[in-house]
Amino acid sequence: MAWCLGPGTRVLPDAVRDVIRSALPGPADQTWDPPGWLLPHQRPAAQRLAARLEIFGGALLADAVGLGKTYVALALASRAERPVATVPAALLAQWERTARRARVPLALVTHEALSRGAALPRGDLVIADEAHRFRNPETRRYDALARGTLDARVLLLTATPLVNQAADVIHLLRLFLVDHALALYGVPSLERAAAGNRHDELAHALSVVAVARTPLAARVEERVPAVQDGATYDDACLPLPALRDLVRRIDNLAFPTLGEPNAAQLLRLHLLSRLASSAPALAGTLRRHRNYLERAIAAARRGERIRRRVLMELLDDEDGAQLLLEFGAEVPEAVAPHPSALLAELERVQELRDLVRNHCTHGGAGDLKAGRLRDVLARRNGSKTIVFTTAVATARHLARLLAWQRIVVVTGHGAQIASGPLALAEALELFAPSGQGARAPARAAVADVLVATDLASEGLNLQDANAVVHYDLPWSPLRLTQRLGRIARLGSLHRAVDVVWFMPAPPLAERLAVSARLAVKARAQVAVGTPATSTVGQALLAGGLFDWREPCSRAGGFRVGAPCFAVVSGPRAALFVLAWQVGTRVVPEVLAMEGDPPEVVLEERRVQQLAQALMCAPVLRGAPPSLYMDTLRRVVRHRLASAQTGPRDAETRRLVRRIVRYARVAARKRSIGTLGALDQWLDALFGGLRVGALRELAAGLDHRGVPPAAAGAGASGCMPAVTLAAALFGDRPESPNRS
Repeated sequence: MAWCLGPGTRVLPDAVRDVIRSALPGPADQTWDPPGWLLPHQRPAAQRLAARLEIFGGALLADAVGLGKTYVALALASRAERPVATVPAALLAQWERTARRARVPLALVTHEALSRGAALPRGDLVIADEAHRFRNPETRRYDALARGTLDARVLLLTATPLVNQAADVIHLLRLFLVDHALALYGVPSLERAAAGNRHDELAHALSVVAVARTPLAARVEERVPAVQDGATYDDACLPLPALRDLVRRIDNLAFPTLGEPNAAQLLRLHLLSRLASSAPALAGTLRRHRNYLERAIAAARRGERIRRRVLMELLDDEDGAQLLLEFGAEVPEAVAPHPSALLAELERVQELRDLVRNHCTHGGAGDLKAGRLRDVLARRNGSKTIVFTTAVATARHLARLLAWQRIVVVTGHGAQIASGPLALAEALELFAPSGQGARAPARAAVADVLVATDLASEGLNLQDANAVVHYDLPWSPLRLTQRLGRIARLGSLHRAVDVVWFMPAPPLAERLAVSARLAVKARAQVAVGTPATSTVGQALLAGGLFDWREPCSRAGGFRVGAPCFAVVSGPRAALFVLAWQVGTRVVPEVLAMEGDPPEVVLEERRVQQLAQALMCAPVLRGAPPSLYMDTLRRVVRHRLASAQTGPRDAETRRLVRRIVRYARVAARKRSIGTLGALDQWLDALFGGLRVGALRELAAGLDHRGVPPAAAGAGASGCMPAVTLAAALFGDRPESPNRS
């Protein structure tokens, strides 16, 4: 273990500042000249990601929606021998078209295919588009991606790596990082960081492995439309007395087949959110609920318990599935209540359904919410507008009320215009020919309004439009951000875009608490480093946690030189540039301390404030504060020890215990071959394994066998080294103002 943490030679502050500026962007492959078809702001992103892929075996591209993550990914794919991408089914044709134009051969498989059990094609670089869809490690698609990337580099693309909680980010990082991979950078265990929901530590870790920029940081803000938040409405889809009666009746439902109160509350929230959307949306959900109860009654009379998959059909729509994901809930196995309890519940549901159907038969009379939308669209006078709803039934309901005039409906069930169904690509070309790279349709076929569920909120180019209407609020700011990203993106035809908001009506707003839920999640996203997010009434809530690094960065990349330092008349603080090295690879880290005694600063906003203060302060002749150097050495010693300790995640510890037990048995049987294989796996486990390799090993042991030699190990066999490249000390005795 080699390290050099002396302050080095005193130099002028400008020399130290140059080193700090070169370290701020992290590692970058300056030897690679990316393809010429990349835009200027995409080239440095590609070079930084290329270095991160080489060093860590993976990287996260979390640039804001609309900056061209697909093109950056294809540039990196052009360096690989066998690039593979997994993408949402709705974006498959778009990826095929873009890869063909860029002349990048690319094997493609959809997320949905992985969920159905398809294998990931073998490749040396695997790109996961809309990677937030892989945040749940219990899903089949996560397992397929984890096991299919044992020996591949992994590039994750998502503008919102955190959807609900810190664990979302960790599960994504574990696809290519071992548990202690970031111990040198202050995160001893990714699993423990997830359990502690430590946003500061995660943000610091993301600055090492990710590229996450807003349009401002990428210097393209003038090419992305300004976002103008419009009015917020809370009209009800039914007369208020009827709405209150339905809310009361939903409250009275017992959900007798569910043993867990949380699961019952989940279904109650789903029914209330359907009611907030439209009467037809609630009617459709109640129809499924009735069918479920009828099947449960038949099963109870046979003395059987209804299966979980039948219960899941209650949430068999886009919003229901999203509700499960957002709350991290799992519908439990059904209990077996007495048939009389089921019959009573069926009667309550049928009464509810009859009331709702009665309102639906009046053709939308009393639907003030839909009437308000009609007024909003009339004032827009034909300007292209996307209306997002969470329910397929609501989308069709709105199209009928608007008489299908110049309207396209796009849902998970397909696309439709007044004359009937049509292909999704054709429908999008009628509404957004420029965004689709198509010819303008005949005047009679032009669509001014696209009514869509969130199927159309991921990845599609719809920048012909200049307004988004949130007719229903989703459960996560992720959806709000994606919706806006369809029009507020590079290539827009407009200088500004408008956003209109529909809140749940008063009898529902407090029960759903959707605004509060969105606000809490948005704050967490900003804290971790998501470049942009949304909350109710503010469609573009800029995170920009790492933005300050961009204008401060110096072109040319980081190079290790002789250590140097300067002391300036700034706050009692210090900025250190550490050059971490494993083998021949170097990762610079900017570490901040402040106070007396000094403490490490992980909160990125505070690091920015200290950097701005120290980078602009005049020079002093004082000596570097010894207390700061002592603290730095203590921090580095702790990090090196954490890196050498190895992984601390529960699965690794469990597998180590299993292998030790297997080894004892093999030793008694004098099975030399088995002992050798187990010894290899023990070495790999102590070095660290990706989550996919851990699962492969566990599966092999479950089948009473020992898998082949370990793959996906994180240990390089080299002891890490660290050098202090530069240090900038502030020597003002008073504590900096934290206001």
